[in-house]
This record gives sequence, structure tokens and C-alpha cells, in this order.
Amino acid sequence: MEINPDNNYHKVALLNRLRIILVLLVRIPPPILALLIIIQSFIFRLRWYASDLDASGIKLNTHIFFYPLILIVGAAVLSTPFLFYVLIKEKRWAWIIFFVVMVVLPCLFYYIISFGYIFTIIGMTVMMIPFYLYFLLLWYTLREWLEEYEYQEMREERRKEDARRMKEEECM
Repeated sequence: MEINPDNNYHKVALLNRLRIILVLLVRIPPPILALLIIIQSFIFRLRWYASDLDASGIKLNTHIFFYPLILIVGAAVLSTPFLFYVLIKEKRWAWIIFFVVMVVLPCLFYYIISFGYIFTIIGMTVMMIPFYLYFLLLWYTLREWLEEYEYQEMREERRKEDARRMKEEECM
């Protein structure tokens, strides 16, 4: 099988773009997501205690958590088409199936058990956890793909060098 260096270069550039997107998506949103879960659970407990104590004067606005969550969900949704483009271009069908199993099916299951109330703060947070876990796993695997292309490139260069040396030896 002959390796086309231009095609290989295009694939490496595409994988590097995906790696940059994954670095941003793996390092920034998950800590914010974890912080939102912690704060939301604290507010839920505070409201529960406040209802027991009949402290109706405590009003907490949870809608302020909705906007960062929309940005996190938006980043995930906007990056998904490019993710699929790269996975299809690379012919990584197992990763596409893994996406369906790890992200789509749990979201559908959560949608069914929540009776359609998925656009709540807790609902969107729960649905984003497997999505960002998938991104994290893909980010670690992407390094191996890049190393594989670098190895193919080095092997091709060695073949060319060996062929050049053989021609030089034949000429002498």
C-alpha cells in the first residue's frame, strides 16, 4: 500500500485541529461542570433545609447557573459535527459506535426516564458528563493516532533513503 504524503499531511493537520478543540473542551468545561454540580447540590440542600425551617426569606436564583451551562452544552454541540467529520475521514467507525453507545443512548435513556424534562440544569449537567468523558478518552487516543502517522512518515522517509542509497551503490 503506497502512502500519499499529501494525504498523510492533510490527515495530520486535521487531527491536530481536532486535538486543539479537544484540549479546550477537556480542560475548560469539566471543572466548570463539576463546580455547577457541587453548587447546585448545595443550593438544593439549602432549599430543603429552608423549607423545613419555614425560612421563606431565603431566595436563591439558580438561573445564573443556566447561562454557563448553555455555553458548555453549546461548545459540545458545536464541536460534534467536526468530530464526526474527522472520525469519518479517518474511518474510525468504532469511535462513532462508541459515541452512540456512550453519549446518545444514555441521553435517550435519561430523556425517557425524566419524561422529557432534559432542559433543566440538572438534566443538562447529567447529559454532559458522558459527553465530556468521551472527549477525554478520544483526546488520549488522538495522541496515538498522531504517533502512528509520524511513524508512517518516518518509515516512508527511510524507504526513500534506502532506495536512494541503493541507486547510488548501483551507479558506482
